[in-house]
Amino acid sequence: MPLEEKNFYEFGCFCLKPSERLLLQDHKAVSLPPKAFETLLLLVRNSGHVLSKDELMKSLWPDTFVEENNLTQHISLLRRALGEGANGDRYIETVPKLGYRFAVPVREVSDNSLPEVWQERRTRTHIVIHEQEVEETVEAGTSEHPAATRQAVRPATKPATIWKWLTLVIVAVTGLAAAYLLTGRFRKPQQQGSHARALAVLPFRDLKPGADTQYLSYSLADAIISRLGYFPGVIVRPSSYVARYRGGEADPRSAAKELHAEVILTGNYIQEGDRLRVSTELVDVTKDQVLWRDTLEVPSGQLLTVQDRVAEKVARGMSLQVLPQTAEHLRDTAPRNSLAYEYLLRGWDSSAQNGYAYSIRMLEKSVELDPAYAPAWMELGIGYANYAIWNGGGAEFMAKSQAAYDKALRLDPQIPVLHALLAIHMVERGELEKGLLTLREELRLNPNEAAAHWWLSAAYLYGGMLEESIAEGERALKLDPLVNVGSTFNSYLHAGDYAEFLSTMPTEGGARTTFYRGLCFYYQRDNARAAAEFERAYATDPSLLHAKFGEAFLYAIRNQPAEGRQYLKKLEADYPPADGEMLYKMAQAYASLGDTPSALRLLRQTIDHNFYCYACFLRDPLIVSLHGEPQYVDLMNLARQRHENFKRQYF
Repeated sequence: MPLEEKNFYEFGCFCLKPSERLLLQDHKAVSLPPKAFETLLLLVRNSGHVLSKDELMKSLWPDTFVEENNLTQHISLLRRALGEGANGDRYIETVPKLGYRFAVPVREVSDNSLPEVWQERRTRTHIVIHEQEVEETVEAGTSEHPAATRQAVRPATKPATIWKWLTLVIVAVTGLAAAYLLTGRFRKPQQQGSHARALAVLPFRDLKPGADTQYLSYSLADAIISRLGYFPGVIVRPSSYVARYRGGEADPRSAAKELHAEVILTGNYIQEGDRLRVSTELVDVTKDQVLWRDTLEVPSGQLLTVQDRVAEKVARGMSLQVLPQTAEHLRDTAPRNSLAYEYLLRGWDSSAQNGYAYSIRMLEKSVELDPAYAPAWMELGIGYANYAIWNGGGAEFMAKSQAAYDKALRLDPQIPVLHALLAIHMVERGELEKGLLTLREELRLNPNEAAAHWWLSAAYLYGGMLEESIAEGERALKLDPLVNVGSTFNSYLHAGDYAEFLSTMPTEGGARTTFYRGLCFYYQRDNARAAAEFERAYATDPSLLHAKFGEAFLYAIRNQPAEGRQYLKKLEADYPPADGEMLYKMAQAYASLGDTPSALRLLRQTIDHNFYCYACFLRDPLIVSLHGEPQYVDLMNLARQRHENFKRQYF
């Protein structure tokens, strides 16, 4: 749809700017995927008139066959973006058996007649317009980069030019992160079918082990993995896959087989005085060929140069096509502060060992010293989210996580992994539909991204689409047999296929995996094996929320309901769950301990947090005691309604 027109449209508290693909609400950008924006523009241009579904679909998808559900999804997304519920009709009215009508008055305004109030409004940026120049002064605390504190621009010749400049500033400051999050619009879809070799970077070996250098074994490898994520043509195994080889003692060929990798990067390092010597070797295990080996020596305070130098040589060794824009982007996004980078490496290392509290302290120091380095903000967001979900940080840390993610995206919208990672965190914190659409968009851009398929499986589970969830999970495992490292295929558990659930357990797993194995045995009333797994999970990591729930189930197994209820009440007060599925675990624990009112209360919170797997609730052996309760019947009706609405909208 051509969007070159210079006019814009005002309705309610919104302004729609076609030439900029921009929707503003009270002067703040509202992110919309491209097709959703075009849908809104069609409706707004025809305000007051009914547009049939057929008309809309032919205009939006000319010469393409699409299902009506595609249009329904975009209408639902627009209603939420405009501040309505999924079935709201304040702005977009559904006309039964016909189509949709934009139901509020719309005022079309010429760009040249821009109201003065729009020019004078201020967002986070303070704009001063003089006769000879336009000067931007960024308010204290909002600078994106130390060099971005002042910027002068040549004088504008037309009001329209001033408006365009002002709009771009507003978008840059307030809307960029969300736009990338929802649309990925500046990335081109990748082709299916083209073979990309899989590369694994193993933790480096410390040749002179010391307490102050051990953190480099894992974190140097992780830093290189992160940089290689920018290169097309190679599938880089994530750092979670290689954490088990910490220490650098693994046999490269055995590791390659276990990791389903064709190329392996190994390395070692030694600290001598104030110098660090790093040796690396790239091996094509399919050809039993060393592609290159190299040694570099850097001052201990210049670790930040290692990741890019090694990543560049890996790209050359694998004959990867390095596009000019990729090389330029890597230069622009390189770390600048050596001390901040060391804090980042220490945070990476601690996070890999589930030491989230210490990791957060390290990462907060890193971003304080270098606030313009996106990977540190992303890792801080991960740390906050993990602490919120697994260690009981709750809503406060989820909010901190989102702010850190947004900062990372503003600094580097192309940062690998973050778009899909953000989507699963949306699902976990209750924004199910937003996360679902983000994952589907990510898979449109990269259909072979195993992690996105895996997390989409989780989103389908939250909405109660068990068969579809299992299919997505199997698709992810087919693309990458290790995609479930550190995770579990919970759809099989909730579907009652316990043997399949246990067969998909990762061979290597920590306290979380051990807890879920125990929960599966508990579902089957194999209390002895369940108790052993719950005890092992708690011994492995007593700070993990799953392990704490295991302790609650242990009280039920040992027939100590009064003590168990007291324990669970304190656990709920101290570690309020921030994830719908974890709220469900708490409801199960209360039911197992005979506290029916608390179980029903938590079940309601579960559904309100957009975990409404209706089939899971009906089948669950742990909440059978609730079935005779009138409130349970009401909750099941609510879960069924939300599940069916989810199914209608997205399937």
